[in-house]
Amino acid sequence: MQVAEVSDLRVRYLDQGTGHPLVLVHGWIGSLENFHTWSPAFAGHRRVLIPDLPGCGETKLGRETPDGVPALATFVRAFVERLGLGQHDIGGICLGATVALDYASRFPDSVSRLVLHTPVYSPATIRPTFARQARWLTWGPTSAAVARLRRNRTFSDLYKRFLSEGPGVDPYDAQVNFDNQIRADSGVARNWLRDGIRRDYREFLATWRKPVLVVVAADDRLVNVDDIRNLVQLMPQAEIRVIEAAGHGWTPTLIAAQVETIGGFLRASDGGMG
Repeated sequence: MQVAEVSDLRVRYLDQGTGHPLVLVHGWIGSLENFHTWSPAFAGHRRVLIPDLPGCGETKLGRETPDGVPALATFVRAFVERLGLGQHDIGGICLGATVALDYASRFPDSVSRLVLHTPVYSPATIRPTFARQARWLTWGPTSAAVARLRRNRTFSDLYKRFLSEGPGVDPYDAQVNFDNQIRADSGVARNWLRDGIRRDYREFLATWRKPVLVVVAADDRLVNVDDIRNLVQLMPQAEIRVIEAAGHGWTPTLIAAQVETIGGFLRASDGGMG
């Protein structure tokens, strides 16, 4: 764990391993702890860098609350420049993948590869049930109540079990997710979710010809998995991996498959990119 001054923020981040840099963007109101299985697995052939985004984890807000995905991508750019990374890979989880996509669309020459886990890349790929949940969670009259309820462990576990993650989530990951909910800034949570579900990167993806890996669980409740499969029509070079017998929640089965799939992609694509 390290700390760096980025713009006006004191940013906590993980810097582990050696090799070509891989910058990872955690999911909605997450933290670098969400990647506790990824960073050691990839550190043998990557320098893995994971910042806590503003208002998440242990990175406190500065003078302003990020107003959505582009602001978070701008923060990631400032982080990359602060560390002087040069060309690098970038990846993200769910709404973190949306931030990674925004970043890559604005700074394509800096990015070697994309690693997208359950990417929310277009409103068209979001399941209607999740879209309704997101609108309710960010609606003005209910957002304050939601901010209080996400600090209630019983409510949080029931909501995730039946409406988002499904059963069998790894206990450590479940605790990390709840701890992240407690410390996340409500304004960041609202702005990120409300903006993220409106962003559409299909036009950008159709122009991307560098290596890209897309990972999704077969039973994910947030995105339409068939739309994820069809990303290969936009990106013929894309490697699409659908992990069977898994949902949005990080179960031991999903975690093991993530590490195997992403590690294999990074090693294989190194041969073509140097």
